[in-house]
Amino acid sequence: MRLKILAILAFALPLLMSACGGSETVEPETITETVQIEVTRTVTETETVVETVTETETIIETVEVLALPAVDPLAVTGDVVSAGSSTVFPLAEAIAEQFRNEGYAGNITIDSIGSGAGFERFCVAGETDVSNASRPIKDSEVESCAAIGRTPIEFRVGTDALAVTVSAENDFVTDVTLEELAAIFSTAETWADVRPEWPAEPIQRFIPGTDSGTFDYFVEEIFAEDEAPILAASNLQLSEDDNVLVQGIEGSPYAIGFFGYAYYQENAEALHILNINGVEPSATSVEDGSYALARPLFIYSDATIMQDKPQVAAYINYFLSNVNGVIGEVGYFPSSVAAINSAKQAWADAQNVSIGGGAAEAGVTLPTVDPLAVTGDVVSAGSSTVFPLAEAIAEQFRNEGYAGNITIDSIGSGAGFERFCVAGETDVSNASRPIKDSEVESCAAIGRTPIEFRVGTDALAVTVSAENDFVTDVTLEELAAIFSTAETWADVRPEWPAEPIQRFIPGTDSGTFDYFVEEIFEEDEAPILAASNLQLSEDDNVLVQGIEGSPYAIGFFGYAYYQENAEALHILNINSVEPSATSVEDGSYALARPLFIYSDATIMQDKPQVAAYVNYFLSTVNDVIGEVGYFPSSEAALNQSKVNWLNANPAQ
Repeated sequence: MRLKILAILAFALPLLMSACGGSETVEPETITETVQIEVTRTVTETETVVETVTETETIIETVEVLALPAVDPLAVTGDVVSAGSSTVFPLAEAIAEQFRNEGYAGNITIDSIGSGAGFERFCVAGETDVSNASRPIKDSEVESCAAIGRTPIEFRVGTDALAVTVSAENDFVTDVTLEELAAIFSTAETWADVRPEWPAEPIQRFIPGTDSGTFDYFVEEIFAEDEAPILAASNLQLSEDDNVLVQGIEGSPYAIGFFGYAYYQENAEALHILNINGVEPSATSVEDGSYALARPLFIYSDATIMQDKPQVAAYINYFLSNVNGVIGEVGYFPSSVAAINSAKQAWADAQNVSIGGGAAEAGVTLPTVDPLAVTGDVVSAGSSTVFPLAEAIAEQFRNEGYAGNITIDSIGSGAGFERFCVAGETDVSNASRPIKDSEVESCAAIGRTPIEFRVGTDALAVTVSAENDFVTDVTLEELAAIFSTAETWADVRPEWPAEPIQRFIPGTDSGTFDYFVEEIFEEDEAPILAASNLQLSEDDNVLVQGIEGSPYAIGFFGYAYYQENAEALHILNINSVEPSATSVEDGSYALARPLFIYSDATIMQDKPQVAAYVNYFLSTVNDVIGEVGYFPSSEAALNQSKVNWLNANPAQ
């Protein structure tokens, strides 16, 4: 017997995808094909029978996973406002909670008001940064967005199986056809009107409100987009709150309703989910399309919003990079790799960033700067903590050929923002804290929109003189006493000397002062300013000299200044944790804080030397920062800074 077989060779290659410092194994997608195999069999010398056998073979096809620049939640500042689909709400809430748990300190507002109302707030009122939707945006909504200067960008984030449910007390319905669903939610008055064997009891209907994407989807699938039949049904209750629907359905054995699968899963003990056309909703039936009521889930934003508000871009990046690890727990189903890739590419296009597959390609590269070709001066001022880092970068820039002048005044973060946002005298503002809302408003008043660039991490150093032989470690509570009410060292610990505490601290314009007050005194500066034996200075060298001059002195400043004077000072552990690259990065050292420089898109476009300087700063800072005495930003934070630069300089 001769057998001719068409053979298909399949290869599966697991891919790793970088997401916020970790990696995720992505399974290859499978495609089922029907293959005809011709079998020729000789029966006798004179008769040949040709048989055709249909077989199904599975081809495993590898889809490359796109990786976005990693997001460091600790580095993200500013709030995000979103609203829309009640179906997307629990997924967005889970992502936001994880974002906060990993260090994001801003606020994410997520209003559950229905897809239509969400698009109203996004495209008409312009009140939100992100619109959550359980249906694609309509042409009329796109036109409304255009009228206020917004171009909505679609990000597919998952798949929902719409759940048609009855009470757990219902013992007669387990499966319905699409035709029966149409009758149940329109003309049928009793269950017996649908199937004679069912009870002759009135059908009680609980459905989402007309602003809901869930309502739109059901009407589209069951009533061919004509909502009149369902809205004319008797015993009908509509609500934008899916929890209201759940309560209504579970309250009667003759009730029925529909909503997103996640809400069924949350209430599975009180409800029964119905099979549709004999198919149970599951990951397999949703993915292969055999379950008739599956639909995509989306979030929408706009390129200008993401460029003006880096926190929105970071949130969406984080959403897309982490959603498939969260979505199953919420009760929905992951989008295909192709759909997530498309969403990531849309994000990258909006951010003017090139992305590729795998963790190795997740970085952001800026255009190369040739210092020899840069002309013109740069004026900067601000944080005394950032000063030595900026000075090192400027020196390297000059050594590589830059012939202009870079002014770097060390006057404190607050005074730096005053010169940048009020006087408008500087091109770059150096800061050891994020810019305040009031300072942003001052910038806006003179036509500037500050752009944040995270450039490193400082461990605030609490130090004593090298002659001090009794203090090696303090708690945060002891620090609060040392820098406020304690008069002598013995007031803090009885075994320490009954000698007056001499305090040397940065001036109130300093970001270092702000940070210490925020961490130790919950933003109330009154206790520290009321302390006795207190000397303030914006010049950290003055503080160093004061501390090293007495065994009973103590003070704090940026780690770099301790490192410069390590022979004359002792650095204290905080809560028994020594400041180090490891303890700063993992957050176990309590007094670590981000370092920034700020500029403005118009300044960088009008003064190419400023754009070049900021570019050079971001491109080389991690090579320099360790020598200065600080710690590098995470790759994610530096990537976001580079994206901010690219957005501000689209022509480069």
